[in-house]
Amino acid sequence: MSYINPNEYGSLYFDNKEENAVLNVLKNEKIFRYASDKVSTTDKFEKMLKKKVNCKYALGVTNGTSGLITALIGCNVKAGDRVLVSSYTFLATALAVKCLEAIPVPLNIDLQNGFDLQDLEEELKKGCKAVIVVQLQGRCFDLSKVKCLLEKYNVKLIEDSCQAFGAKIKDECAGTIGDVGVYSFQQFKQISCGEGGAVVTSNKTIYQKMRNYTDMGAERNLFPNWNGNDVLFGQNYRINNIMAAILCEQLKKVDDIILKQQKSRNYILSKVKLNNLINSVDPNGDTGMNILLLLNSKEEFNNVKEIGDKQNIEVRRMWNGLYFENELFKRNKLTDVDLKNNSCSKSKELVDRLAVISIPPILNKEDCNKIIDFLNEIKFGSDNNAI
Repeated sequence: MSYINPNEYGSLYFDNKEENAVLNVLKNEKIFRYASDKVSTTDKFEKMLKKKVNCKYALGVTNGTSGLITALIGCNVKAGDRVLVSSYTFLATALAVKCLEAIPVPLNIDLQNGFDLQDLEEELKKGCKAVIVVQLQGRCFDLSKVKCLLEKYNVKLIEDSCQAFGAKIKDECAGTIGDVGVYSFQQFKQISCGEGGAVVTSNKTIYQKMRNYTDMGAERNLFPNWNGNDVLFGQNYRINNIMAAILCEQLKKVDDIILKQQKSRNYILSKVKLNNLINSVDPNGDTGMNILLLLNSKEEFNNVKEIGDKQNIEVRRMWNGLYFENELFKRNKLTDVDLKNNSCSKSKELVDRLAVISIPPILNKEDCNKIIDFLNEIKFGSDNNAI
């Protein structure tokens, strides 16, 4: 079905700028970033990204999942280590942990602090190597209390900001609040090159380990070297100059993209009264890429979605369940200790109630008015305890 508000963002802004950037690489540069000793387009992209999010180090990688694996390596996660993970997330967050044969321990989420703080501390007391918080849907959590707890237990914080590039809280960019941040530039993300991703950090030791790991574990000047002190068994997660060329142009457009989303969202919300709206902790730092609603029940969600479909307005869930409820994890299940028995009941309670209405940057006033009419038509229940 074709919706007026597709769940797509930066890729909707592809034009001759991206086309010319790709052609420029093909005509004037090698595609492989290390094919010459000249500054490559990938180098330029990483420099632009560092400046954009205000961090010391940035590294392009093949996608968000490889970025998560790389971040875990940078934080010295090894097989058998416990890693605390947001329970309500795309499977890739936990999959990255399992790919290193570590243990993804699910935590209840909290829509303001990122995690249920009591749940977090209970698991920190048992010991873990790192914690992955997932910044959801173009907005940032207030991680100040989470960071205080992690400092107390000397545990690293990884931000899965694959859905939140461009989001801020108190002028801090998503991905730069923890020890390592991970971005995705897949087709449906805030900026896009179809796939692609990046990891960012201000810790030189973490950066160097991640850089080597993504280049098959080698130290490199122009050519790779596996005889140095910092070599390791790694992966080939390098992006190429064509991907970087597209991302350079997308970075130039991202402020305009976000501004259009914010204006559309603000206009829509000024014309409706919603007692089930999930507000951002920092509304000014919200990218405006969607409206999040906390409905009363699965039945109410299904009703709202059905009405939306009839009007070509997409209403969707973030995900259909918690990551460990996927059949993959059921067949290779975590132990009862890892899942804490009746695990993550607070997160489970949200699964069927969270509704997402995308606000892409291409909406015109007529589109916005259709969404306004749709929201005003819906008879929402009143006992939803929205935030």
